[in-house]
Amino acid sequence: MDVVRLKNVSYVPETYTNEAGPELLRDINLTIRAGEWVTLLGLNGSGKSTLAGVIAGRLKKGITGEREIGWLQNGFLPIVMQQPDAGIIGGTAWEDVVLLLEQFGAPQEEIIPRAERALTQLGLGTVMKESIHTLSGGQKQLAAIAGCLAVEASLLLLDEVTSMLDAEASEYVLRRVRKLHATGTTVIWVTQKTEELLSDDRVLVVADGGIRYDGKAGTLFRESGSSGYERLVRQLGMPAPFAAQAAWELQKRGIELEPFPFTPQQLLEAVNQYG
Repeated sequence: MDVVRLKNVSYVPETYTNEAGPELLRDINLTIRAGEWVTLLGLNGSGKSTLAGVIAGRLKKGITGEREIGWLQNGFLPIVMQQPDAGIIGGTAWEDVVLLLEQFGAPQEEIIPRAERALTQLGLGTVMKESIHTLSGGQKQLAAIAGCLAVEASLLLLDEVTSMLDAEASEYVLRRVRKLHATGTTVIWVTQKTEELLSDDRVLVVADGGIRYDGKAGTLFRESGSSGYERLVRQLGMPAPFAAQAAWELQKRGIELEPFPFTPQQLLEAVNQYG
């Protein structure tokens, strides 16, 4: 079942003078199926966050092409943004999710059970009623994600949610979202961190407002190889992670690692499996 369909979608925002601005998206064709993990990969200004806004139904004027938004609830899909505090309105994680459910018109008798179930699922059961200011950045992001779960959003759309977190908190949030995906949740993960990829992730490389690559992350990096490193950097606009560069050096010696590694831990596991 498809949850996202865009056909020949372009986006030109209106300026404050009501004149057309620069074309931020051009000729986007995209289908995302239920249960997929899709990473939108690109630098700041590439268009990946704009594309996320179109998918979420937050951008309406200035869009041409065909888009199906029947999966949206109340006209838009909840999006979890970079700043952990940006969308939190409650004094506690529990209160924040309850308020969101009320906003979405959930039946009164379901609000508290749904809120507590979502918070517990994300590991916040013991801190859900503590002051939001006492939670870590990672816990705040998980509280925002819990709100999306509680309102039973058709998919999770996470826009660079680890960009403001330290390495430990980033890994914690990513691990929790990966667990949700393993249960069947559809995830769109927006990032510019190549080390957050897994080899089997579907990755969309976004640059200059267009999709430059749509396929498996491992295939993109493996086929680039060390000899194609400069081409890859130009395509992505960002350096490859150390683990990928190490895998390229091993390729020169006839050693093909499976799955293709993006983190030191993945590299260690792939080398051990090969040996």
